[in-house]
Amino acid sequence: MTTLEDIARVHTGWIIWRSDVGRWWATRRGHVDLEAIRMGCSMTLDADDPDSLAAELAAQDRLVITASDVRLGTAR
Repeated sequence: MTTLEDIARVHTGWIIWRSDVGRWWATRRGHVDLEAIRMGCSMTLDADDPDSLAAELAAQDRLVITASDVRLGTAR
């Protein structure tokens, strides 16, 4: 099972926590530019369990790369 520490170690650009009611949350450190938001990047994510949160964070990492490629004109 994935732990909070596992997620935080892999996703250093995020603050990870578990709420009092058991939801798993992540909030970005820093900002997200408007183009990235338009492409689906989020400042804060939540999930039912740590594995789901880790999967959402991985998807966000891919979106940030895509948004960066679009901004630089190198999108595939």
